[in-house]
Amino acid sequence: MNLAECSSGKAPCTGYELLASGDGQRLERWGGVTVLRPESEALWSWRDRDILTQAQGCYSGNHATGGHWSWRTPLPEPCLVKRGDLTFLIKQTQSKHLGLFPEQAPNWDWITDRIRSCETPENPPKILNLFGYTGAATLAAAASGSSVTHVDSARAMVSWCSENARLSGLDDKPIRYLVEDCLTFLQRELRRGNLYDGIIMDPPTFGRGKNGKIWKLSEHLPYLLDTAQELLSDQPVLLLLNTYGDAINSFGGGIPETVIKKRFERIGGCCEVVGLKLEGSLDGRILPCGMSYRWSL
Repeated sequence: MNLAECSSGKAPCTGYELLASGDGQRLERWGGVTVLRPESEALWSWRDRDILTQAQGCYSGNHATGGHWSWRTPLPEPCLVKRGDLTFLIKQTQSKHLGLFPEQAPNWDWITDRIRSCETPENPPKILNLFGYTGAATLAAAASGSSVTHVDSARAMVSWCSENARLSGLDDKPIRYLVEDCLTFLQRELRRGNLYDGIIMDPPTFGRGKNGKIWKLSEHLPYLLDTAQELLSDQPVLLLLNTYGDAINSFGGGIPETVIKKRFERIGGCCEVVGLKLEGSLDGRILPCGMSYRWSL
């Protein structure tokens, strides 16, 4: 398993910084404002609890949803995080999230490298981004010369992606925005016979899709992987899966890396397992931020 971080090999994210973590929380700086949020992977104690007094914004509650935000100093309007030529709008949501996962930056680089390694102006790769959220991976793919279909069940997230594309100067790129349940969309694409040169999947551990359909990662992941492979063209560029949290361990008997890796490699090629992370600038601690499975021929 490889480890990757936001600034690894490429330019760092401007406007974002992980400061420290501990006792189930992370302390960050977004657009100059210091924010305290829940973090289930921070299993250690704070090295210096006094730094918590720096927090200007706080999400109360131990989980991603069900809490509320309080601010001594609000985020600037607009609050922007930049990385390279990409610009992302940051704002408060109903959950603990703020619209961007900076630890995913190494995956944006990998997507860029894979697309540019095979791009031809006459036949740009077709990329499908499922559970696309606010579209960082979509923007990375579009900026690299591909046409992208961005799918998410939340209309607000799809609109947010469109705004990020505009801020990044990509609003004229071939990006198709769809508000749709991802599994339903996959089933329709299978019936239509539509194929893609690359598929990006960033499913939540648990959620509700369009029309109230329940999504459980541990239950639906095998179907998601199998269907994604069926939708790949005969010259695929990439297949990327992101996973978060302990729920993934219920799939594959506690050895998800081996099981998922084998499932990817049934169609040939190889699958690289990458552990994403961030490093606290004040405490130097490494915060694990999920797993990525990167497949290519």
